[in-house]
Amino acid sequence: GDALDKRILTLAAPAMVNFLILPLTGAVDLFWIGKIGSALANAGQAAADQVYSTAALLTNVIPIVTVPLVAKAHAAGNTEEVQRQVGGALFLSLCLGSLVTLLVGLGNSRWLTLIGTSAALQYSRPYLLGRLPGVVPDAMSTVGFSSFRGMQDAMTPLKISAVASLINLVLDPLLMFNCGLGMAGAALATATSQLFAGCTYLTLLLRRGLVKFSTLLRPPSKELLQRIAAAGGAVQIRNVALNIAFVAITKTTQGLDATGVSAAAHAVTIALWQLGGVVLFAMGSVATILTSAEIGKKDATPE
Repeated sequence: GDALDKRILTLAAPAMVNFLILPLTGAVDLFWIGKIGSALANAGQAAADQVYSTAALLTNVIPIVTVPLVAKAHAAGNTEEVQRQVGGALFLSLCLGSLVTLLVGLGNSRWLTLIGTSAALQYSRPYLLGRLPGVVPDAMSTVGFSSFRGMQDAMTPLKISAVASLINLVLDPLLMFNCGLGMAGAALATATSQLFAGCTYLTLLLRRGLVKFSTLLRPPSKELLQRIAAAGGAVQIRNVALNIAFVAITKTTQGLDATGVSAAAHAVTIALWQLGGVVLFAMGSVATILTSAEIGKKDATPE
């Protein structure tokens, strides 16, 4: 009940809601794709989502490292360092996001049949291709999200995520059924919400002085790349290990039956499981923010 507990709760509560929005967005896609009336449609979505999340491992380490770097620089009152770190992270996310889009787009059928089945390819391929326009803005959003968290601002990311989810919620049925786009419509709805979030984060980062065009267009320094490699190495190994397990499970369930019922059931189960991980993700995020902020304050205090 002391001041630290109140500070933790102030950061953790909106963070939990924010992390809750992301799996709920996926659940919305799952719901509307289920309205197509074929288990293979949900199986195809599960395979495409797994390909997407596996490819996104290239950019996942950036926000993990950005949070403590920004939190430390902000606590020390070093605005120039904040701009340098955020700008370098955005530049790197843009480059890696573009690389992911290219690799997934060129080999889409190969990746989908490697994880899923050829029977569901008619559903998984348009869904995966429809998600690709959202890769780069999504990578930008993760940097913006982590930058605001590093500034101990949990409400701004929450508001952006809420509006982006609402956009996805409204566009899903409109694009899928009213416009007749089916699986591609569900994917484009998600990509549109990601584009909104990415543009909003970039606008706010520039407006609030967390980044400048000069730092945004500047490649990250060798020092920043070394920090990302050193600090993100262990985390990335953990992410890769978890992803290998998810890929193996998805591949197994995709091949259990030709109807896609088992794979669809697995997709629903994973959606529920992700909701349960919200509390752990939020508390881990708060711990990173507070620890880095205290280090930054100590470094800024004269001996």
